[in-house]
Amino acid sequence: MRVASLASVIGICLTLAACGGNTERTSVDQENKNPLTASRYGDELADAMANLVIQDDPAAKDPAMRKVIDAEIARGKKIGIDARAVQAKGLKGFIIPVREEVQGNVLYFEDMFYLSSDFITKPGPALHVFLTTAVDPRDIASFPDTTALDLGEVQNAYGAQSYAVPTQENPALYRTFVLFDLKLKRIYGFAQISK
Repeated sequence: MRVASLASVIGICLTLAACGGNTERTSVDQENKNPLTASRYGDELADAMANLVIQDDPAAKDPAMRKVIDAEIARGKKIGIDARAVQAKGLKGFIIPVREEVQGNVLYFEDMFYLSSDFITKPGPALHVFLTTAVDPRDIASFPDTTALDLGEVQNAYGAQSYAVPTQENPALYRTFVLFDLKLKRIYGFAQISK
């Protein structure tokens, strides 16, 4: 029964993917435009499919399904490799909490700023994402400093998100991400970013 159900699901997915020739298959593809999300997704996809083979799952014994599994392993690996290649070209860092619980990774690449899928923060009344040339925002008498770029309000307290960055003549000068609440005048956390 389980094999039949899996076969039906895979068949439906393949049919839907083939309709219209659309290369962007789902909202997952949209989310994977964030290189931090894409590397995690690709690695976990390849791992999940490989585990079907390793664990001798009945689906892996069916030649048609095995082709699907092998193709998904290859696709997952490619997504992960491509995403890490983009990350290597950008400025990366991990978030250091200051006054609130905050965690996650960040990436600045080609006028876009990304927060990872494991990003979390305590909510705030006016929590904003900033980039600044200051190395440590705690050393500034009154943040935001004159170099700080306000990328906007946090889109969600949990999970991956992307922000457009106004084009900068020298983006490498913007070496620090700051999570700052404008109403509370409070730094929640920051990340020093570099190659």
